[in-house]
Amino acid sequence: MGGRTYSQSGIDNRKAKRMTDNIAAMLRLSNNDTVLGPGHFAGVIRSEGKYAALHMDNVGQKVVVALHTGIIWPTGVDVVAMNVNDILCVGAKPAAFVDYIALEKQDERIVKEVLKGVIRGAKLAGVENEDCIGVVGGETSAEPNVISGYDLSGAVLGFSDSIKTGSDIAAGDSIIGLGSSGVHANGFGLIIDLIRDGKISLDKHAKALMEPTNIYVKPVLPIFHLLSGAAHITGGSFGPKIGRVTKRGMSFRLPDPPEIFKVIEDAGVSHKEMHRVYNMGVGIVLFCPRKNEDEVLGHLAGKAKVYRLGTVTKGKQMRITTYKDERITY
Repeated sequence: MGGRTYSQSGIDNRKAKRMTDNIAAMLRLSNNDTVLGPGHFAGVIRSEGKYAALHMDNVGQKVVVALHTGIIWPTGVDVVAMNVNDILCVGAKPAAFVDYIALEKQDERIVKEVLKGVIRGAKLAGVENEDCIGVVGGETSAEPNVISGYDLSGAVLGFSDSIKTGSDIAAGDSIIGLGSSGVHANGFGLIIDLIRDGKISLDKHAKALMEPTNIYVKPVLPIFHLLSGAAHITGGSFGPKIGRVTKRGMSFRLPDPPEIFKVIEDAGVSHKEMHRVYNMGVGIVLFCPRKNEDEVLGHLAGKAKVYRLGTVTKGKQMRITTYKDERITY
């Protein structure tokens, strides 16, 4: 029984990958001086002795559910999280953020709720002695002929003295996962279709669906020097996202996920498709040499849900054991 797929909701991850690859090929013509170009979690340039990491992302169709539930502020956290979690994967400390809110019509309540979330996300992304990264501006625009409801995106700038691309990941490295709060801000096209078909009750599951994305900067950045790589698990799930940092083989077992994933699966999505679309309870995957594992786990304890997932192996095959003891390979 195949079940409902993401592509039936208008999002084909294979087509998206081809489009991204084509865009990357075009952009390479413009980035001769770039340290890290398209295809990774951040674009990186060298600036005044430091590495500057830039990234831009959006919240996607989660805004549709936000409008239907009236729970809008989490999307402000989400747009910060989608950006800062990505530049974290190269070891960059977020410094400044800008947002872009496009509206069907001028709506002060939407803007106020979104910015409430953005400020909350900025505070969650601050590290060391900084309580908050700088939200230095943005753009709010009414586009009645273009937008239905609202759309939300943002961009982040971060800095680091060094970067890690995942090239240091080696066979024998430990694989550690940090728990997600739920579906975060991915796969909502499929969720919306299931809601419209009466397969998921929005009244019953609104809170779980609108949980804001976890931000991993505070727990992870202080021990990034102990890692060999990191991958933020968003749209497309484990195969494509881990593939951004390494092509090495690995074997790992996923934990029992938050209940909302089981609700989506029970609504008619195959177990395999769930693992092609969603983070399945693990929002970021960290790799570290085995000798650093105890120190990494000790630092993370009490700061996030932490899972010892598995090990990097020889070869190139990724083998995942799901919470149902089913095997999925990439």
